[in-house]
Amino acid sequence: MLNILYIDSATEACTAAVCNHGRVLSAFEISPRGHARDLLPMAESLLAEAGLSYAQLDLIGFGRGPGSFTGVRIATACAQGIALAQDLPMVGVSSLATLAQGQLDRWLAQGKAGTIHAAIDARMGEVYYGAFLPGEGGVVFASEPERVLPPAQLLQRTDWVGGVAAGTGFGRYPELTEQGDWAHVAPDALPHARDAIPLVAAVPRTDWLDPAQASPIYLRDNVATVRASA
Repeated sequence: MLNILYIDSATEACTAAVCNHGRVLSAFEISPRGHARDLLPMAESLLAEAGLSYAQLDLIGFGRGPGSFTGVRIATACAQGIALAQDLPMVGVSSLATLAQGQLDRWLAQGKAGTIHAAIDARMGEVYYGAFLPGEGGVVFASEPERVLPPAQLLQRTDWVGGVAAGTGFGRYPELTEQGDWAHVAPDALPHARDAIPLVAAVPRTDWLDPAQASPIYLRDNVATVRASA
């Protein structure tokens, strides 16, 4: 298996993981104002624990969003800096997919019935939402495009009730899961880097990115553009 470093700061959590030929080490810390300070030291500590240097890595993964605009930019920039310095390819992973991957065992335990719903609080009365199903190799795949939308639109879906619900979008809007038969609800769940490693490893080499091609996914591009130009 590849040597992979993955970093993510799309939410209030700062998280990193290192895969050393199949052995995964990870770290996770709630530090909403400390991403720029904490992310690289966290990654370097994990590399040291794994007995790896940057030069021994094969691939850099990063949380591409959606999530906090600043947090997503920090993870993208840090990953790009490492990749450029070491001439390494990159893979971006959706923070919603990472959330769903972390709930995969719950999905399997309930008999493979229903969707894994991932939602992150997007502020401004909206959530970042994605729907996922398990695919080949034990990794999830998106069953529909990710989007940002008001919670009321989710309640209007005819297929809404059931399955697994994970993420701060459900914590911010508990009415989303107040009715119906849910296999599991994790309203405080956040993306954890350890769950992104299988998603990164599943990306074929033909889809690996040159560092210059790596970019965040905001879903709310108009707001990101205004803030970036302010």
